[in-house]
Amino acid sequence: MSTPNYGDQPGPGGHFQGQVPQQGAYNPQFQGQVPAPGPNGQFQGQVPAPGEKKSRGKIAAIISVIVVAILVVVGGGAFALSRLVGGGYKSPDALAQSIDSAFAKNSLVSLAGAASPEELNAATTWQKDYKHNGGTDWSKLMDLKALKDYVDQIDIKKSEMEYTVDTKSDQVALITITKWEGDVEIKPELADKIREHYKEAKGSDLTANESQAFDKMKQDIQNNPVSSGNVLKNFPNNKLTLVSVKEDGKWYLSGYMTVAEQFLGTGSAQPNYSANFTDVKGASSPEEAVSGMVDALRNGASIGSEDVYRYLDLPERRVAAVYGGGSSSSGYSASGMGGSGVQVTWGLSSTKVSGGAIVNLGTTSITMGEYKVEFNGDSLTVSYPDIDTRTFRTTTKTMTTNYTEGLVNPERLGVFTVEDANGWHVSLVRTIGNLNLLAASDDAVNQAIDGLWSATGSYGVDVSKDEVRDLALNNKPVGALLVIGWNFAKNMK
Repeated sequence: MSTPNYGDQPGPGGHFQGQVPQQGAYNPQFQGQVPAPGPNGQFQGQVPAPGEKKSRGKIAAIISVIVVAILVVVGGGAFALSRLVGGGYKSPDALAQSIDSAFAKNSLVSLAGAASPEELNAATTWQKDYKHNGGTDWSKLMDLKALKDYVDQIDIKKSEMEYTVDTKSDQVALITITKWEGDVEIKPELADKIREHYKEAKGSDLTANESQAFDKMKQDIQNNPVSSGNVLKNFPNNKLTLVSVKEDGKWYLSGYMTVAEQFLGTGSAQPNYSANFTDVKGASSPEEAVSGMVDALRNGASIGSEDVYRYLDLPERRVAAVYGGGSSSSGYSASGMGGSGVQVTWGLSSTKVSGGAIVNLGTTSITMGEYKVEFNGDSLTVSYPDIDTRTFRTTTKTMTTNYTEGLVNPERLGVFTVEDANGWHVSLVRTIGNLNLLAASDDAVNQAIDGLWSATGSYGVDVSKDEVRDLALNNKPVGALLVIGWNFAKNMK
């Protein structure tokens, strides 16, 4: 049963991100990226282990339903939006009613059209160039079959919401859930389904630690399979505020704006809901989008100033414009990097890829007093003062490393930019997603693991060298980052 009304009810938001959530913590992870257990060995949506506070155990079960709803929005939404004409709602009120109905009728799939197309497109751009690695294909972990299997293991027996809708501007509205009683059952088979699709995606047998993590997940669900009560109990003020945005005449749920509302919307700086973020001039080139944004921040502009956010892609631009503090001193800036203390000589270069261009550092140099960092294609040279402790004479030392050595696609290491009718913009979401495509040769990965393990050892890490090697070889981005780390480490010996 729903009781809609209208008014200003600001409150913390939930995590409806246009990305696949990451295991172990309620943080974004991109669709198809290899999952990893969190620090406590738990996976996303897992009920806390016995011994933790019961209130957290009860709420975690219901929150896991929301998480699965997000998976459906992203996975199913991508499918629906790519094959059907439609999606979106005629008003924020219609969107709010749809969210209420989806939970009340245990029909989370009906939310597939609620996700912001701009955010969904940004989160999945990298998949256009994704090629699975031999038997490893992480996209299978979150394909439509997998998502359906996950949803089938969660039964929402009851959901009763009360909410308000407050239209802040012609582009932004707040949907605040003020009361939410729920009753949900999570079947232990959810852990089996995740294990099944994880193994299929990996293309090889699970390691001992991986098997143990899935066993623990199943046991924890068995210990607390059913939960009921106040879904909002663990949210500040017992409220959950979702942010709706308008795109191409229809209203959608914005994951990024919702998260920003949760963390920034109730702070000392009031959100600027009426900010203009739709009609702004971008940069004339991919390189200018990066250098222009950085220079504006270095010159003291707030991230909420149009001087800065005009260089951002729409999903990030909306967040910056509304929650970035405007041009006031309370907004974030990087003015401490300006002046004579730090000098940047730009020499950026770019490579065209599917959906945009990746900007690399090229021949850029950064000078900070007696310290200097110089990029030259694939190499990086650091100059720094060295004091002789006997004579107290200062000399300049340098260290040069080919930091991309061993990478098979070093051009992927950079900032992703996109072009629209108003110019080029920096896409932070695509930049992170693009790292999923970064890869190194198997020989380079093996050398990096041998070198790092020899230099540092395990230091109490509860995994073996072989398990680390298995992870790095099956998850190309992890292997590539280890290779980059080893390229620096071996030059510091």
